[in-house]
Amino acid sequence: MKNCLIGLSIVSFIFFTFSCKDKPNETQQKADSLSLEATSNKTIKNTRTNIIKSNFEKIQTLAHIDSDTVYITNYWATWCPPCVKEIPDFVDFQEKYKNKKVKFAFVNVNNEEEIQTQVIPFVEKNKMKNLYHINISDLMDNIGTLDPQMKELGIPITVIQKKNNRELFLGDLSKNFLYKKIEEYLTKK
Repeated sequence: MKNCLIGLSIVSFIFFTFSCKDKPNETQQKADSLSLEATSNKTIKNTRTNIIKSNFEKIQTLAHIDSDTVYITNYWATWCPPCVKEIPDFVDFQEKYKNKKVKFAFVNVNNEEEIQTQVIPFVEKNKMKNLYHINISDLMDNIGTLDPQMKELGIPITVIQKKNNRELFLGDLSKNFLYKKIEEYLTKK
């Protein structure tokens, strides 16, 4: 009888440990709308880094989210010096605002064959989170969607938005400017 109770206790422990692990609750799912809306069935994986393969249309689902969260989407590449320069500031703010209604998405446009050799080492070095990859041609074909006046592609591109308030910035942003914009958007209705 004693052995039966011990066995039953072990089985119960294993069942509860594994049945509850890694199941996001509804609040967690709603809090990261970009991850839910922009995912595709392909993820570029490394042992420590996941980059979700997506497309421009799915990334743009943010433009239609009606919430009080500030969304900051940064289009970047490792071969772009201004992109490389501003990423540490974005990562710092991602950490600083992690408990506030601010979500960052990093959308990489490197060639797909550069992901393992260039993108993932850069991402790991800079401790980046919430990563996506789209083809640069997809961004080029849809650049007018971001800004109708924009005729040619340049990166980095940063889109900051909350509900119907939206701004696009071409080129690297200073840490001070980015901080002011985040604070400004947090107060927008």
